Formats: sequence, C-alpha cells, structure tokens
Amino acid sequence: MSHDPLNQHIDALIHGTITEAEHQWLQSRLQNDAAARKLFRERMDLEAGLRTWAADSDLVPQLTARDALAGKRGWFASGWHIAWMALAASILSMVVWWTWTPERDLPQQAEQPAGQPAGQPAEALSLRPETTAPVLGKWVAQANGVWQQPPALADGRFKAGLLKLESGAAELRFDSGTIVVLEGPCELMVNTADSAQLLAGTVYVNVTEVSNGFLLATPESQIIDDGTQYAVSVDSETTEVHVFDGSVIWTSIDADADFEDRIATGESRRYLRSQPGRPRRIPFGQRQFVKRIDEEVRQAGGGELLAYDGFENLAGQIRRDRSGFGWSGGWESARAGRGPLGEVIAAPSDVVFGKDRSGRRLLSLQGGESLRRRFEEAIESQSDKTLFVSLLMTRQSTSEREGEGQAGGIQVVLEPESASPRFTRRHSVSFGVTSDGRLFLNNSGTIDETATSLPIGEPHLFVLMYQADSNTTTAHLRVYRVGEPVDATQPTVWTVSGTPSNGPAKFVALRLSLGTRATAQIDELRVSDSWKAAVDLAN
Repeated sequence: MSHDPLNQHIDALIHGTITEAEHQWLQSRLQNDAAARKLFRERMDLEAGLRTWAADSDLVPQLTARDALAGKRGWFASGWHIAWMALAASILSMVVWWTWTPERDLPQQAEQPAGQPAGQPAEALSLRPETTAPVLGKWVAQANGVWQQPPALADGRFKAGLLKLESGAAELRFDSGTIVVLEGPCELMVNTADSAQLLAGTVYVNVTEVSNGFLLATPESQIIDDGTQYAVSVDSETTEVHVFDGSVIWTSIDADADFEDRIATGESRRYLRSQPGRPRRIPFGQRQFVKRIDEEVRQAGGGELLAYDGFENLAGQIRRDRSGFGWSGGWESARAGRGPLGEVIAAPSDVVFGKDRSGRRLLSLQGGESLRRRFEEAIESQSDKTLFVSLLMTRQSTSEREGEGQAGGIQVVLEPESASPRFTRRHSVSFGVTSDGRLFLNNSGTIDETATSLPIGEPHLFVLMYQADSNTTTAHLRVYRVGEPVDATQPTVWTVSGTPSNGPAKFVALRLSLGTRATAQIDELRVSDSWKAAVDLAN
C-alpha cells in the first residue's frame, strides 16, 4: 500500500497547515491501520529528534539573546537546513522530504529574563517559538501556580513551545477544541494545535466533541485518542494512563517492539520504561487528577467571590486542599475525632440554573456526616456590605422507594471564631432543611421556618443574605426550583426572613451537617459580597 498520501498528511500536521478534512482522514487512517501508525511513529520520532537536536547547545552555534532578537540567522539557517537533510537521510532508510521553511521552525532564544545575570550562558536561556508562529489557544492558571517556563505569550494565549509548571495547575484550551490540564510539577512540549509531548509530570486531556483528535507523546509512546477523556502521568521510570471516557490507543515508539494497547473507559495501565511492551493493569479511580481550573470562576466573579468550591479537583475523600479558593485548607470532620467525610462523585449530565454539569463533579454526603472548612481570612459583614452564601443542594430519599419517606435534616452553617463550642452553636448563622422537609433559617439562636415542604430528588439553589450594623443582624433565605427564573438583582421577596438578632458580624468557617437519616448532594458552594457573584452559576 502506498504511503504517499499518509506522508503528505503527516507533513501538513508537522507544519501546522493541516485542514479539518485532512486531520479527520489522518485520524481514521491511524486508528485502523497498524502499518500507518508505525510509519507515523517513525516520522514523529524524527521530528522530535530534530527539535531536540536543534536545541542542543553542543550541536547548534550559540546566539546571544540580542543577536536572536535582531534576526541574525543567515549562516545558521543555511547550516541548519543542510544538517537537517543529512540527519534525516541517516535516520530513515528511505528519503523523506517535505516542504520546510527555516524561518518558521527554527527555535529562537527568548529575551533575557528579568533578573537574569549578565553573561549567563546562552543554553540557560529559555527557548520559545518565533513571534510569527501561529497562536494555538488560550491558557489560565490557578492563582497559586508557579511557572518555571510559562507560555510564550502573557496575554492569555499560547504558541508552540516548552512549558514548565513548578506547582499548582494550569489549563490549556486549544483552539482545535482539546483541553489539557497540567498539574505541577510538569513539563509539556506543545507541538501543534493537535499534538504535544509530555516530558514529565501529569496531564489530564479532554478531547471534546468539537475537537478533531489529539496526539500525546511520552518518552516511550504515543497515545492516539478515540474521542476520550484520559490522564497520563510520567516519571523517570514509568508512564501511567487512566481513561475516564472513550478509549485510547497506546503505541510504543520502539520500531522493533511493534506493540500497541487499546485502553477503554474505566481502565488504567502502567508501562515501565525498560519494558514498554509489557503493560500492567492497575486499579482505576485511586489516583487523583486535576480536571478543571477554578480560576475562571474567580475572574468571572470580578473580585466579589470571597470563597468558592465546585469540588472539581478532587476524587474520593476530600481532606486535601485541592479544590476551590478562599480557604485555608481542605475539608475536615466537624465531629469529635476523625469522623467520616463525604465523597466526590460524578455530577448528572444536565443543565441546572445555567450550569452544564456534564463531566463535572459534586459532593455526596451521607447521614451523620459533618464537614468544616475554614476561610483563608475571617469574613466580616460590615454595615456597607452584604454577605451572600449560595449552593446547589439535592436532598435524596433514604427509603427504598424513590420519593417516599423522610430525607433527614440538612444545614449549612457560618461559624464565628470562639474557643467555646456552646458559643459557636448559639451564635452561628445557619439555613437548610428540617427532617420533615421544611426550610428554616437560624440567626444566632432564633429559628424561623416555612410551612412549604421541599421536594426530594430535585436540585435547588439556596441563597442566604446576611447583613449587620452596629446593633443588629438580619438574615434572609431565597430558594429556587429548577426551571424557576433566578432574580438578576437582589430580590425583595424571600422564602424565609429571619428574626433580627445581635449575632456576630465575623465568620471564620463554614460547616455542612446532615442528620442521621439524611442524604444529600452539594455543588457550587459560593461565599460572596454581591448577589450577582452568588447566583451566576454559568461561570
């Protein structure tokens, strides 16, 4: 079978000129033709080797940052062109030629970074693609993320090049439709809009419905997706692959190995670098991966979100401080000793109050569980400010027959600072559902209820408003059902209005507590100083 069309499509992929139709043809050919995959591996190995060779200071004449910025590349570009052809001929047994423009693919040394000591060797400077290289997408990072080598552009966009993330997490949203989340420490070489190489660390890859596919390479393999969500972790000795949806084809870059492995939904593999052709099955679901960055939620809040938890970056139990922002640590048991903690599970694939929950997560709580999370800084309600707490809550029946029986009591509590548990109980502000399904509001010991019973099995949006002045505090609760329009501005009519009290105006923690017969799901927990930030769940 002739490989001329295949080579042409691979050329277009390498040069970044591939069209959507060509990319679909290439994806189909690679998924169904083992010989095509072998040729593809050889070509991509050559490309990766040449890029690495180009960046090696022992093989490439060194340029100063000033010379690079001035575009002084004449002799270098000419020598590079000849060297590329010679090296290609020595690596491949057949002659592979494709159109190539030195000015487009030649790595260029970056400007001298701020604080870089004068006279630093050229190889210590970071390399980045030329400014004429195409922009591949946009990126966003956690507020506490630390870059060792950030994306080439600082305006929220990125091009091809090496990314090094020391800590935190960052999300790359390729214009091609693929989303890649880096979890620091991580090193990722972005090649094209449809391909990258994971050198070290962990990434989560979501090949969305609008994407034409994505190729992820590791030191010993190439991973071809088949419409999927998966995570890959690389260390000095092994590579792990975990598939959450769809499937992937894992192929060894060792031409002599001639081995490939298809990994389906709910499966995990570990590959030793020394034995790439001998995969080992490992338990699925025990590793935690960052799948979504909450920083976009913070930005959408415009500085008005004080604390947030969407439970996205967690798996299993939730003691680790890995989700949301505005907290001083993770969730802890509020019971004496180390009580049970809730479980983070997949959310239903539906849209509630403008929030598409497909592929997202939420917190599932069982009877008797009580969790507490402390704020990063104490939250004080002042006379010129209003405090809001909102969340999605779904009560679930504990009876064998859906919709029958009582679901137990649930409460959300704002706790003041105190060394006395009794003071904390008497001066907390809380809201929720009683064991018989009635909504209640407790403002520092004074309880107000409604006669309306909250349906079981339906998600509801709860919004608490709390205000304080020099003498008294007031609290109001508004509860929305799915399909009911949410007020664009602060409402004048509330579901429950609390009795004014002399309660505290400063809170240090938030607690979620369930009665012994209660079962509930919690999502999109927000603490803000504006109504808009509290109810804008679409962000």
